[in-house]
Amino acid sequence: MNTHTESKQDLQDKHYWLRKFRMAKNDKTLERMVSRAIDDHHRESSVVAAIYLAECQRERELNQGRYLDS
Repeated sequence: MNTHTESKQDLQDKHYWLRKFRMAKNDKTLERMVSRAIDDHHRESSVVAAIYLAECQRERELNQGRYLDS
């Protein structure tokens, strides 16, 4: 992930992460994407919070069978 092109405000936005996580078509891929995002931003609590919220929403979407970015 290239954080140099993303603003801190973008990284703190749940919708930013949700757009990224919607590329995950299954739980395993989502888990890897979230793990990498947390590894990259673990020192920034507001970014980690946004990642967590987006992960929760994407998990709900996957459980509902919503696979496409809509």
